[in-house]
Amino acid sequence: MGNQLTDIAPTSSFLPSFQCLHVVVIGLDSAGKTSLLYRLKLKEFVKTIPTKGFNTEKSYTQNQGVPVLILANKQDLDSALSVGEVEKLLSVHELGIYTLYHVQGCSAVDGQGLQAGLEKLYEMILKRKKTVKHSRNRKR
Repeated sequence: MGNQLTDIAPTSSFLPSFQCLHVVVIGLDSAGKTSLLYRLKLKEFVKTIPTKGFNTEKSYTQNQGVPVLILANKQDLDSALSVGEVEKLLSVHELGIYTLYHVQGCSAVDGQGLQAGLEKLYEMILKRKKTVKHSRNRKR
């Protein structure tokens, strides 16, 4: 699933006026992807039915260094893995030194953690833009 970040959370004051900013939402079946998107868009929990997804091919070179936000959803459940456990299971430390990432615990049901996660994503995007701009200026 993909959408423009500015369309998902249009009233968030921390979002800049980017010309175009795309996010990709991926996750296991029943992970809460659709519920998270509805929470961001409508600011309320919407009980959903399973969404049929689609497969995409990912190009490593195109996505190298792109900031990664991992939302560890369903933190409102007693059986939820901790943020540290999710980070370890996904081996996010193997993304590489040039890839900014953040793992944020959250709940699509009550919205806990979503704002903090999006704010961290925004910080990572700004940092990435500065790095790319600095790199381009060096090459000139």
